[in-house]
Amino acid sequence: MAAIPKTLVIGRCRRCGAKIRMYDDYYVCPRCGTLFCVVCAERKLFGKCPIDGTQLVKK
Repeated sequence: MAAIPKTLVIGRCRRCGAKIRMYDDYYVCPRCGTLFCVVCAERKLFGKCPIDGTQLVKK
């Protein structure tokens, strides 16, 4: 049997704590560098960083 490689986890969402993997879509704040998952960034935060209020960038 072949071994299944583990996915590379970049970090966790600052708001909900979900794991953000290397090939997932995610949002990052250009000023403070915090990571947010797509659900939190689009539905809960409306594309703005809760820490400093700047527009989030999709990666």
